[in-house]
Amino acid sequence: MNRGVRTRFRSEHGSVLITGLLLTLALLMVLGAAVDIGHAFIVRRDLSSLADNAALAGAQQLDQQAIHQGQLALDPQQAQAAALSAVSGEPGIQVQADATSADVHVQVTRRFPTILLRLVGLSDLTVSAQADAAPRAP
Repeated sequence: MNRGVRTRFRSEHGSVLITGLLLTLALLMVLGAAVDIGHAFIVRRDLSSLADNAALAGAQQLDQQAIHQGQLALDPQQAQAAALSAVSGEPGIQVQADATSADVHVQVTRRFPTILLRLVGLSDLTVSAQADAAPRAP
């Protein structure tokens, strides 16, 4: 080998280490996103189930006066209270419930800490789910 080729290889000594570190960091970020976003989907599934249960609990609170008149309607205050109480035992969850005489709308939100995305500055994620329910004649 001539002297110019040797000098060129010496100047690139250690570049593989730097490239390897950068690729490892990128792989860690992708892995962190996969783990934390996967966890967010699991939390969203649980929240959807809670929202469905709360909306169904609210939709069972019928207005007795309207039933005697032959109409199917909700008692809005009782429906809202039933929806809120259906989720009241869950820690760390924010609940909003709105009810009219026609239907119940429930939205649940939860904030949870990330595991690996914290390394890149994203310390927590917020996930929410919503559900609507209305009474139906059998």
